Amino acid sequence: MNLKDLILLSLVILLAIVLRFYHLSSNPPAPYWEEAALGYDAYSILKTGKDFHGQSFPLVAFESFGDWKPSLYFYASVFPIKFFGLDVFSVRFASALAGVLTVLLIYLIVKTLLNYQTALLSALLLTISPWHLQLSRVGFETNLGLFLVVLGFYFFLNGLKKGWWLILASLSWGLSIYAYHALRVFIPLMGLTLGIYYLRQLWLKKTWMISGIILFFILIFPVINVLNQPQIQQRFAETSAFTTLEPILTSNRLIAEDGEGKLAKLIHHRFWQYLNIFTNNYVSHFSFDYLFLKGDSNPRHSVQLVGNLYLVQLPFLILGIYYLFSKKRWRLLPLLFWLILAPIPAAITTAVPHALRSLPMVIPLIILSAYGLVELTAAMKKSFPKKFILLYCSIALLLLILLAEFSRYLFIYYVDYPRDNSQYWQYGYREMINYVTDHQGNYAHIYITRELGRPSIYYWFYNQTDPRQVQAVSKVVPKDQGEYLAFDKIDFSLPEGDKLQKPALVVMSQEEAKFGTPLKKINYLNGERAFTIYELK
Repeated sequence: MNLKDLILLSLVILLAIVLRFYHLSSNPPAPYWEEAALGYDAYSILKTGKDFHGQSFPLVAFESFGDWKPSLYFYASVFPIKFFGLDVFSVRFASALAGVLTVLLIYLIVKTLLNYQTALLSALLLTISPWHLQLSRVGFETNLGLFLVVLGFYFFLNGLKKGWWLILASLSWGLSIYAYHALRVFIPLMGLTLGIYYLRQLWLKKTWMISGIILFFILIFPVINVLNQPQIQQRFAETSAFTTLEPILTSNRLIAEDGEGKLAKLIHHRFWQYLNIFTNNYVSHFSFDYLFLKGDSNPRHSVQLVGNLYLVQLPFLILGIYYLFSKKRWRLLPLLFWLILAPIPAAITTAVPHALRSLPMVIPLIILSAYGLVELTAAMKKSFPKKFILLYCSIALLLLILLAEFSRYLFIYYVDYPRDNSQYWQYGYREMINYVTDHQGNYAHIYITRELGRPSIYYWFYNQTDPRQVQAVSKVVPKDQGEYLAFDKIDFSLPEGDKLQKPALVVMSQEEAKFGTPLKKINYLNGERAFTIYELK
């Protein structure tokens, strides 16, 4: 790599760092409850070696709110919490860092497969990608998982030449199984596909290949060992598209309407109903709205006004796939396999299309669109060898369109998004918890509503409560799927009717005239009410 290339790559990496770390603790405007839980459990591990439920060094998953989150992000957060303290920046640090490193990795991968120009453009497109940038700035486990997937793929490509790299690929992919639920489906599918496609080359290094496979299964054995236990089953039961009875009821109804004959049972078998659900879910991840217009419908996963990719990337993505086949760039075919397999974990769940579960799609989409643009530029240069002005003007126009789309996204993200969506990030909890903490000595009872979600974890997170105190009452306090409903003299719920004990401080999500004049009102950034605090005497 010459000095010019190194400088350009360094500038791209610097841009990735700035975009992922600038105002990281304040935009998104607050930690949503899963971030708070990740942070406090990591803090608990740091201080006591146990999660806040009292389990020592959970290996496969943390119980958290009864949803059993994969363990790796918790442990990755221990280090920033150790150095920076328990705060929003520390919780999001691992995701932001993983995002920056993934930008570097996509450059290395594409340079290995193609050339410097496509590699640099791929790194730039990933740096400014709305999809990748949005998720890199939140404590999402999927972003750490994506980094490990891409790292493993880079090691795998090197392993085709020098077998010992395959050990590192297995290590990376094995660790990714502990990063995010969806990767427990994607990684085995991807590994099997790559193994078949590169079988001839891998067989030449069969000792390293077999060693890598053995290492992978050793790493994931703890996960396999608990497949039928809550650590795995609970999350699957909550999100699976196949746990609903509707397809079975529909199948039975159609069979009954057609006389319950053998042919009717075959044609209307429940299998076809479930296949229809899967197909619709899968295809939704390639919809124009999802990829280029609006993104994920969940406001935490998207700004809602910009797609996961920029519109200007669409023609180049199509061209990239076209050139892959027309120029027989078979070394890029694994990226197409990657793209085909990536939505499968999301397709077997509800709430589709889902930006977190389908995040691995972003890598092949970025690379193929970059490849399409580079090949188009080369074709134009070849077709119009003497019309440099036309070529440069065309490239400049494309870059201006990309810059305009990127600038629009940044404006929405930093100006409109926090104002219009702060309620989805549980904004207001910090101010409310600080007020409760400052005044709790004046009251015998404190009641905090659960309507806005998980108040106990915010109380511990913002107060940096000693985890030993939380662990000490784990067996005796009332819980709802792992969520504490009481702690000390605080009830994290409101009793029905007039069962509130006095004197009390009461935190509600709306105003109640019968409680008199509020002590304090806390609003979202859009001016709507988040919390109303009353005193009962």
